[in-house]
Amino acid sequence: MSSFRSLAEIAHVYVERDALSLPAVERARESLAGASWHVVEGKEEMPPEDLNSRTLFLTRPKGRIVGRCPGSRGHVCCNYLTVDLYVGCPLGCSYCVMKGYLNFSPLVVHVDPRPAVEELVRLAETHPDRPIRVGTGEVGDSLFLDPVFRLSEEFIRALAPYPHVSFEVKTKTASVDHLLGVAPKGRAVVGFSLNPPRVVAEEEGAAAPLEERLEAAKKVLDAGFRLSLHFDPIFRFPGWEDAYARVVGALAPFPADGIAWVSLGTIRYLPALKERMSGRPYLYDEFVLSRDGKFRYLQAMRVEVYRYMKDLITGIWPGTPVYLCMESAAVWYRVFGTLPRKIPELWAIFERVALSGERRKR
Repeated sequence: MSSFRSLAEIAHVYVERDALSLPAVERARESLAGASWHVVEGKEEMPPEDLNSRTLFLTRPKGRIVGRCPGSRGHVCCNYLTVDLYVGCPLGCSYCVMKGYLNFSPLVVHVDPRPAVEELVRLAETHPDRPIRVGTGEVGDSLFLDPVFRLSEEFIRALAPYPHVSFEVKTKTASVDHLLGVAPKGRAVVGFSLNPPRVVAEEEGAAAPLEERLEAAKKVLDAGFRLSLHFDPIFRFPGWEDAYARVVGALAPFPADGIAWVSLGTIRYLPALKERMSGRPYLYDEFVLSRDGKFRYLQAMRVEVYRYMKDLITGIWPGTPVYLCMESAAVWYRVFGTLPRKIPELWAIFERVALSGERRKR
């Protein structure tokens, strides 16, 4: 997908007929008045020339409405629950793993949040004593299109009465203003993916500059949200230690009790994406093919990165949950000395709640 910075660059909107009357579609008509609008019975009616990231396809959700992070074979998974509100991303990060999974180029918006909201409320009421962590940033940026469709606020309000539920939106943008006045917020979390300015400028396409993300993070904290921070992917480059230390140092004024969790992950990629990533300087480091079919830094290099980052973060926020994303048990032992379920501040993050049709696992 090519990247673009402004919603004004959206050229076409295709709406399935049975979604026409939904409030989110009506809201979008005003914001996207400059785009051409088309009513279709299904995505098959969209012409080939419009199958690109400057086209939106608005549809009701189909299939499983609340899923689970697919994780990676042979790696420790945090059992995060997912809702696919926005599918696809126009930001254009060079390392975007979605390029290897998504085969439908327009940006898809599931404009009816009610089924997912109702399922999450059911889960919350069925499991009142179990922590539930759910988010919308698995297959698309949670907030790039959200100022137009305003879907996230429906989840925030509906889940606010349940103190054991953490609903997270995750972004590389600074598009938070539409959320600031949402009330009640409950235990809603706004997450920011972070990297040093050099990485943002060279590898993250149309994503917001680091300073804009940090300003947005302060806004949501001041408005009463909790923050999550995602250093993922982390890159090794000459001077990486100082570069990441400066990013963490810029976070030091944020209060520890406002940080819900921090995740760490190093750059990883599918072999099929190597050609698309050709010429990126990070490909010249040493990588190994892991059990899940992705290339990662050598284990010793990853352990060095994680120990360094963990020490930086816990140095300013002792006791804040810090966890590894899609890492092996061996790396967990070398970084933390144990697995996450044995770490008091992490057990709730890694707790598994059974979805409809799943067998309960412990």
